[in-house]
Amino acid sequence: MRAAGLFLVYMGIESGVESGLEILFKQMTVEQNLDAIATLKRLEIGYSYGFMLFDPSSTFESVRRNIGFLRRIVGDGSAPAVFSRMLPYGGTPIRDLLAREGRLRGDLTHPDYDFLDLRLNAYYRLLSDTVRPWIHNQGLSNQMSYAWDEIETFARLTPDLRGAKAYRKALARLTAQANERLFRLVEDSSLAFEHGDQSLLDPKGIAAYCERTRTRLVDLRNVFVADNLEPLTDRINADCSSGPVLRPQVH
Repeated sequence: MRAAGLFLVYMGIESGVESGLEILFKQMTVEQNLDAIATLKRLEIGYSYGFMLFDPSSTFESVRRNIGFLRRIVGDGSAPAVFSRMLPYGGTPIRDLLAREGRLRGDLTHPDYDFLDLRLNAYYRLLSDTVRPWIHNQGLSNQMSYAWDEIETFARLTPDLRGAKAYRKALARLTAQANERLFRLVEDSSLAFEHGDQSLLDPKGIAAYCERTRTRLVDLRNVFVADNLEPLTDRINADCSSGPVLRPQVH
């Protein structure tokens, strides 16, 4: 597939613990997911992924184990750290399971549930608010994903890009630094919260960090694009010769 042109892959990994994969009916194992990521890295194929840090089987310990799994796959900065919470949509087996257990909350369009450890309900809400500028919508991790997708697409269109190797290394360093900061936040705050301390969840401090890192990302990306405007424009317009003139943007 790589020889035929495959250069980006999206994976629905969802969980880094066996109990999470089982309750999500993934029919996969942790080792199979690790092997899949290792294969993509060996073939130098870019990737992104979906991951549910929280699911109905979650405990404080499983949250930290999930972070340990994410560190194994993206601690090197090969992709940004992302995660979400599993929602029991209509028609899914897990929704029926939660209903039978009396844990299903919300309605058909806004499904929700209680964790087995009720303290996790409050921790999830506080953590979600804290990391909103990091992993939600146009957050830092999503912007890093755009940058990774962009360089892989550019490289596919124009193999002779100037400074592509150095840019990838710099982007990986920045991604790895941001990932580790997020991993430490979840690990440390979950352990502290489990023992009654909420002080590590600092939304203002995290928002400031994300903005500083976003500025570094944009500056890094803009320098690379500016250095390659001519070859990128030539290639794009050669492929779209019958259409309007296109030009990559420096933001």
